[in-house]
Formats: sequence, C-alpha cells, structure tokens
Amino acid sequence: MPRLQAPPPQVRLPLRLKLLYAAGSLGTGLFASVTGVLLLVYMTDTLGIAAAVAGVVLFVGKAWDVVFDPLVGIASDRSNSRWGRRQPFLVAGGLVTALAFWALFSTPAWDAPSARALFVGLVFLAAMSGYAVFAVPYAAMPAEMSSDPHERTVIMSFRMAFVLLGTLAGAVAGPMIVSEGGGGAPGYAGMAAVLAALIAAAMLTTALTARAMPSRSASATHLGMREQLRLALANRPYFVLLSAYALVLVGNGAMAAAAPYFVVHALGRAPEAVGWVFASLLLAAIVAMPAWVAVARRLGKRNAALGAIALFGAALLALAAPGSQGSMPLVLALCALAGIGFAGSQLLPFSLLTDVIEADRQATGLHREGSYTGLFIAAEKAGLAVGPLITALLLDVSGFVASTDGAAVQPAGVPMATALAFGAAPAFLCAVACAVLWRLAPSQGSR
Repeated sequence: MPRLQAPPPQVRLPLRLKLLYAAGSLGTGLFASVTGVLLLVYMTDTLGIAAAVAGVVLFVGKAWDVVFDPLVGIASDRSNSRWGRRQPFLVAGGLVTALAFWALFSTPAWDAPSARALFVGLVFLAAMSGYAVFAVPYAAMPAEMSSDPHERTVIMSFRMAFVLLGTLAGAVAGPMIVSEGGGGAPGYAGMAAVLAALIAAAMLTTALTARAMPSRSASATHLGMREQLRLALANRPYFVLLSAYALVLVGNGAMAAAAPYFVVHALGRAPEAVGWVFASLLLAAIVAMPAWVAVARRLGKRNAALGAIALFGAALLALAAPGSQGSMPLVLALCALAGIGFAGSQLLPFSLLTDVIEADRQATGLHREGSYTGLFIAAEKAGLAVGPLITALLLDVSGFVASTDGAAVQPAGVPMATALAFGAAPAFLCAVACAVLWRLAPSQGSR
C-alpha cells in the first residue's frame, strides 16, 4: 500500500484546512470546560465526596499527564506510520477521551463515598490519558503547517476560537442539560452522553482529515526522552514562556473550579447562573480573538501577551471585590472584560511557542514539535491540576460541607473562600506571570 504523505507546509493555508484543523478544538474545549467547571462540584454536591478528597482526585488525574504528555510528544515526533505522523494518535485519543468522559459522569451509585471517589479517580486517569494522546500531537501541528510566523498566529486564532466555542458550549450548555435532566446523578449522566458524542465528532473530524494538513518531513532524532527534555528546558525563551503560561493556567483552573460555588455562595444565584457567567466571559473572548491577532502584529506577540494577561487578572481582581458582587449586570460586565484578556492569554503563548519551535528547528535541523509541545501541555496540565486543588483546599479550610443533594447549610466563610478562588488568587498569579514573561526578550515575540 503506498504511504500517504501530507503536502509540504505553505505560507498561507486555505480556509477549508484551517477549519478542519480547528474542529478538533471544539472537542478539547468541551472536555476541558466540563471537567474543569463541573467535575469538582459533581463530586462534592452529587457524589457526597469531601472537598479535599475531590481536589486530590482532580490533582492526581491531571498531575499524571505532566509525566505522560512529554512521552506522547516524543512518541508522535518519532512516529512514521503509513497514515501519517500524527493521525494515529489523534484517532485513538479522540475515541478514548469521549468514552471516558461519558463514564466519568456515570458513576455507579455505590454506598461508600470512598468507592465513588476511587471510580472517578480511575476513570479520570483514563480520560486524561486519552486527552493527552489527542491534544499533544494536535497542538504540535501548527508549527509544521506554515513557515510564516503571522500565518501560524492566524492558525492558532482559528484553533483558539473553536476552543472557546467548545468551552462556551460545555460551560453554558453543560449545567443547563444537567438541570433539564432533573439534576443529580441522572442529569449528569444525560449531559455526559450528549457531550461525549459531540466530543467524539469534533475530534474525529480533525483526526480523519489530518493527512491532508501541510507538514514538514520529519528529521530523525535519536536523542532519548531525558536528553530532549533537558535541551528543551535549557532553551531560555522556551522556559520563560512555559513558566509564565503555567502560572496563568493555575489561575484558570482555580477560577473554573470555583465558578459554580462562587455563583451560588458569593452571588446568591441558582446553580444554572454559572452559564451566564461563562457566556459573558467566553463570548467576549471569541469576539476579541481577531483583535489580539492584530495587536500582536502591531506591538509584537510578547507585548500583546503581557497586556492580555494583565487585563485578565485586573478584571478577576475586580470580581473578587465584595462591592461588585451585589450587581449581576456589573458581574457580567467584568466577566466580559476578563474574557477579552482571557482570549489573548490563551492565543498568544501558543503562538509564541510556534516561534520558539521554529527557532529551534533552524538552529538544530531537528523537528521536535511534539517534544516541545508535549512539555508545554504538561505544564498546562500541571497548572490546571494545581488550580482546582487550591479551590478545594480553600473550600475545605472554610468548612464547606459536602452532600449528595447540594442542599447542605454552609458556614459563613464559604462565600469569601469562593471569591478568593474565583478572583483574587488568579489575579495574583496573573501578576506573577507578567513579571516572568517580561524577561522574554521583545524580539522573541516581534515577528
């Protein structure tokens, strides 16, 4: 059978290929948003698992990927299958992710909370592994698809716009489907079935068309995993970018996990109102995405990233202030402002990553897109693992009471804990991220 070859990288990609590539991000956005927003509250308020235990379950599942992601990246770099360099990973990862997502919110009604926690923990490990097998090769592809730095930013903007659409669908529709399904375990199981089908469809759309995507032919590398990781971390621009992005992601993880608690206990709204919060944030982010592409071209990617992260943090800090929480219109306006910053804080680090990868390719002659991207996504997972753990620990310290119906009377300190986790802690981490990213030379992000 003749070996299938992807076309060589182009300076400008046809719109059709950009859309086929970006389609996979609907699936990653759905998966990440629903597990990030609903999984912690599902465990504490439906399965009756203590907040600290639930936080550890989330942390272990995501921390596992810190080790697993770089392995996937190196394996995909070395792949030489007849179906293409990345495609087998995309197909396998998409299928496993969708199946495990469905199982995750279909936990058996066992009597012991510890048994339910163990089931969720094991299934979450499988889900995160499948997600890594898809997401790492997928995120490596833009660095291979065009030789033009601005075009890579445009490709990333398509990807991030679809991520945000998927995130919007998960964060807004997820709670609504749960509510329409009667809430509790049946509501979550119905939501999981619907969204698992959408995750599979989105990921497999990209996976099954990946062989048509432009790609450079791979240069063989015989370096071991440890040596490749050592060389990547020794790359100063890469390490600075990696550190800053990880800090932002810790804040994102805390904010997403805290959102359902913040809406109920700090804002005094029904659980379904979390959809309005994320709708404001994510719709603003989608609208702002093209603007950040233009800002990056004018001011440079690093400077644009600094502005985006600072705006995101400032809006979250304002949301943590007690004076802003009494007015829902003000909350939604601040969420929209945070969404504008959020768009740039997600788009620009990945666009900068493609430039760092290109500089490494020119310096070494090696194609290590998967290695660099795997480590980058591992840092992303580490941040998203620590963030929910921070939220869970703040809830635990405040005396939060877990239940199987979400109706437990909570101590007086819970609203403040949710505001800290949703706004103040992420804002502080954004400030630290800006201080770190400032050390990246402006010329690194000026192309």
